[in-house]
Amino acid sequence: MQAVIKKEINYVEEAHVLLFNYVNGITYDKMMTESYKNFAYSKEIFDKKYERILGIHHYVINNMRFDKNKLDFYFKEIGSSKMSLSNYLLPIYTGTQYGCLKEYEEAARRKSSEEVIKDFDYILSQYISIGKSGDESKVETFEDLMRIMDKTDLSAEEKWKIIQAFIDRSAYLEEVLLILDKTIQLLKECQKEINELEQEFYDYWLDYTKDTDIIKLLQDYTNIVWEYNAEGTYILPSIFCPQSISFSINDEEEKNPDLIRLGVILDSNLAFKHPEVDSEKLNTALKLLSDKSKFEILKLIKDKPAYGFEIANTLNLSTSTISYHMNSLIMANLIKIEKDANKIYYTTNKETVNRFLEDIRTLLL
Repeated sequence: MQAVIKKEINYVEEAHVLLFNYVNGITYDKMMTESYKNFAYSKEIFDKKYERILGIHHYVINNMRFDKNKLDFYFKEIGSSKMSLSNYLLPIYTGTQYGCLKEYEEAARRKSSEEVIKDFDYILSQYISIGKSGDESKVETFEDLMRIMDKTDLSAEEKWKIIQAFIDRSAYLEEVLLILDKTIQLLKECQKEINELEQEFYDYWLDYTKDTDIIKLLQDYTNIVWEYNAEGTYILPSIFCPQSISFSINDEEEKNPDLIRLGVILDSNLAFKHPEVDSEKLNTALKLLSDKSKFEILKLIKDKPAYGFEIANTLNLSTSTISYHMNSLIMANLIKIEKDANKIYYTTNKETVNRFLEDIRTLLL
């Protein structure tokens, strides 16, 4: 089934990522300045797109009237997860695409206590320090959550923040909804610039998908493989993650289309130039592989795929540590990813490793 190109942004997700980036010091000015050299198309096109993004971002931030401490409380990154307290309260960046903030609110409020515990457990699981025991016991109560939290790498302040959000979830939900609502209102005051970015995204990818399988393109580029969803796939524009690709790949029983979010800066080349062989880039790669844990991960998965818990358990590392190393290895294209059922499996990308060794041979021999 062919992917469906969606024209409109998701205002809730865009407001959320804008606030997250602002609170955590991720600036679009710096992103623009440092990233152009990595892109294949003209500087004129690059600048035009980024100027719109910068204009929208600056307008929203300059007209925001929230206490910075309040924004920090809800949108400061917890651990090294790219998640904040707001993710515990609202189903942001999940496999279900809601149309407006009210729908996100309704989805959050209709969750049973068991579903809330399951959501908290799912997010907390990435911070657990896993020893040789391989403990994957079921979490069903608040006491179980406390037991899980005691095993995490989180600070006492972060743990207390999560406990507060669980105990008084309704009140905290009200506050984060108010912040997002005001941010969305400011975004909609930049409708002209947003519409231009949406239209460019839609026209470009609609034309591209007439003759080309965009899902295959993304699988080849990211080294992530998954089964095509009978419910279809939606390709969504992302303004405030302008250079990124993110996936929400659903299991068959969920009966929801897969969601792929593409940054509005990206084109069908996925914008990045093929790296040239040079000493500086090889030195960076060698530094990456000189890290013992990263090297051990690649050795472990070179012949047989493994999922995160297996890798963490075998190497006696926390899942958050594994996630940290995986992000670096994925960015370097040293790992392939495959989704099977509800698990993500990792394996060494031997093509990239071979190319890396050939580059060393070229320069040194």
